[in-house]
Amino acid sequence: MSLGDYDALYEQSREGGPFSNSDEGMAFMDAWCNRCVHDRPARQGNDAKGCPLVLLTLTDRTPAQFVDGRCTEFRDEDSGPGPEPQPVPDPPGQLLLLPRAPFEGVRMLSPLPEPDPLPAVLAAHRVTDGTP
Repeated sequence: MSLGDYDALYEQSREGGPFSNSDEGMAFMDAWCNRCVHDRPARQGNDAKGCPLVLLTLTDRTPAQFVDGRCTEFRDEDSGPGPEPQPVPDPPGQLLLLPRAPFEGVRMLSPLPEPDPLPAVLAAHRVTDGTP
């Protein structure tokens, strides 16, 4: 999947915006998008060719590529030959037990379920009521 495949990116994303307010969104864009090769066309006036992850954020979706306050698809304009990521080389002289390809990709963590407050409320009621 290329970064330009908006429909696939939409399916991977989750509902709700990634930023709590516009200041947080602008800080994220300053840190990542304003130097990234994927959004260079938008900075040059061609918004239609800009980064589809930015478009997702504007439609109140959180891209799977936004993890812990960073973008996993970020490619600095000065970092290399093109927008495609360069594979991390294997350490010299080390054998691989498993192929790396199936384990590489974007992982999105899901929030833990909320604990059931009812047992804690009942325990507190027993203590204050005096009943065993």
